[in-house]
Amino acid sequence: MPFVPLQSLRPAVLPIVTVMALSFLGMIPSGFKALFATSDRKKLHRRVFTGCALGWLVSAWIFSGTYAFLGSFLFMAIVAQNEYYSMARANGCYPTWKLGLTGSVGMYVAACSTNPVLRDALFPMTGVVTIVYLLLRAELAPLLPWERETPPTTMNDVATTFMGIFYFGYMPSFWIRLRCLGPSSPAELLPVLLPATSPLWKWAPLVALGRSTADLFTWGALVQWWTMFTIVCADVGAYFTGKSFGKTPLISVSPNKTWEGLIGGCVAAMLVSASGAKLMGWPRPLLSGSLYGLVAAVMALIGDLTVSLLKRSAGFKDTGSLLPGHGGLLDRIDSFLLVSAPCYFFIQFMLRGWLM
Repeated sequence: MPFVPLQSLRPAVLPIVTVMALSFLGMIPSGFKALFATSDRKKLHRRVFTGCALGWLVSAWIFSGTYAFLGSFLFMAIVAQNEYYSMARANGCYPTWKLGLTGSVGMYVAACSTNPVLRDALFPMTGVVTIVYLLLRAELAPLLPWERETPPTTMNDVATTFMGIFYFGYMPSFWIRLRCLGPSSPAELLPVLLPATSPLWKWAPLVALGRSTADLFTWGALVQWWTMFTIVCADVGAYFTGKSFGKTPLISVSPNKTWEGLIGGCVAAMLVSASGAKLMGWPRPLLSGSLYGLVAAVMALIGDLTVSLLKRSAGFKDTGSLLPGHGGLLDRIDSFLLVSAPCYFFIQFMLRGWLM
């Protein structure tokens, strides 16, 4: 069963095209010179340029097809997970990061599968292999050059290894599952451009085009874009609300965050998500969209705070310097790490329950 009726695709796509166009235009005033700026004003331009570039690139990435999406996702997730393991090593821990990265890659690839056993087996099996390896690491050290200088395994080594697998492997893999939701056929893309009753549907080249591009525009990709856009709007809403009205500290892990900012971010997310639900034709869009946006905003905040806790514990200000003006890749995607699993299950059970 599709998640949204065909006739609702066109209004749902128009905001996507608009955001991509505005993101591209937003890169022009600051320009590429902003990437190498040193003054405070230019640093702001650098953040704007990087943010707009990411907005355009991520939108294009979501609609690039399953395998192109998976390939880029693998790169980003591996970089972010390596940033985490680097912080752990700097903090005196010795996780088995190679095995952690391998297990995460396996979970990402398995998330594309339609076999539920394969999707669900990778995480526990990765855990079993990892714990066995950690138990035997001291005995294997003479045979493995990269382990010869590693001290005996401790509780912290086990904890940091499994945290990396869960937080940067298993949980983000639900973004791939979310994108793969829904059928994939020529009828998914063409109604965006043509009415379902158009006689051009019988034109062979148009049908061939639909077959070749159907994977670019799945129901899951549409839902994923609106989910990510909701998270970004929640972040922006929380920032400006906190700046303007924030007085009550939220949590000691992140002193700059306030309850007022949290409320502003949740309201922004609920408004955007309800709008997306209406455009996508969700049942009871005000209720379903608002709940969906609230879940996304709260889980995004938890992901942000978790990475803040990890950075504070390791004594890091940023996880890296890959993105000019934004720090490491993990600094930029921390809000997205925990969102996908709750949103996936919301779609699978709650939203489908309303549709049936």
